[in-house]
Amino acid sequence: MQSEQDFAGTASTYFTVDGLPEHERYGIWKDAIQCLFSVDADKDVRENDFKASIESHLFGSLMLMQVKTGAQQWARGYEQIAGNGMDHFGVGVYKQGTVHCDDAKGGNVLKHGGLLIYDLTQPFTAQTTDLENLNLVIPRSLVEDLLHQPDDHCMRFLDPSDPMVQIIRDMIISLHRNVRSLNYQQSLTLEKTIPMLLANCLNSAIAETRETAHERQNIMSMVRMRRYFRENLGSSELNPRQAAHDLGVSRSKLYTCFAPYGGVYNYVRDLRLRRAISLLNDPQRSRSSIYDIALECGFSSDASFIRAFREKYDVTPGEVRDRKSTRLNS
Repeated sequence: MQSEQDFAGTASTYFTVDGLPEHERYGIWKDAIQCLFSVDADKDVRENDFKASIESHLFGSLMLMQVKTGAQQWARGYEQIAGNGMDHFGVGVYKQGTVHCDDAKGGNVLKHGGLLIYDLTQPFTAQTTDLENLNLVIPRSLVEDLLHQPDDHCMRFLDPSDPMVQIIRDMIISLHRNVRSLNYQQSLTLEKTIPMLLANCLNSAIAETRETAHERQNIMSMVRMRRYFRENLGSSELNPRQAAHDLGVSRSKLYTCFAPYGGVYNYVRDLRLRRAISLLNDPQRSRSSIYDIALECGFSSDASFIRAFREKYDVTPGEVRDRKSTRLNS
């Protein structure tokens, strides 16, 4: 069951399985959430008055979701990453319940009052108890250039003893109380201020090392380099030699800067694939051929594009588009 309502500066939706036949609830919930996460729950959770609801508010390019549901296992794999094109960070506030992740940064269990950070372009798994949480979803483009290590925050647990963590947690809770009253201008203001606060919090969460200290000293240089690659992504001539020349740096410095990303080629390939996912999931580009999308994203041919896409996501671009079309028509 889903309802929609538009407020002054906010578009809101509400989904719930409450009130549906009890034996159908979990299946409907699982199908509804599949585009974001694959979920699984123990039999007693599925069959014992299962409840789940999502209240969503879109203001500007930010989204705030309140989720209430039973204990489950959650996974975001390459099927979801390729299938919905979300290039976003998420910030989770657990008002009730908790989350466990073996691969989390900052401990395996989120401390009461802490924050969960996740990256929707990276796979992860987690287990939760019965929960009520708030999730603030932020486009990568708003925060990436503010972060020292933008690809190192998937499933990061932030400690509640950090005052910035508490400030952001309180802000998200307050935002939920007031989101329906926001006007358009206020939404634009939040688009600027929230990413700055979050970046400050994440940058201070990483322990100081010689390497990270050096990276801080060169943060503006990295911002300029990443921006250069984004702006020239569609060029099939983009390569380390040309980039080093245009940026006025040595190729060795370029390779050193992008070593944490697996090298320059890997960084550029992942950017192009993220862009391709966005285009494949854009209804306005449904008539664009795979070849056109490949060229627009800087691949020299549709064959090289399909090969890179399959290697990264274990599906082809055509399969992603077919699944998108099936969901829209079902």
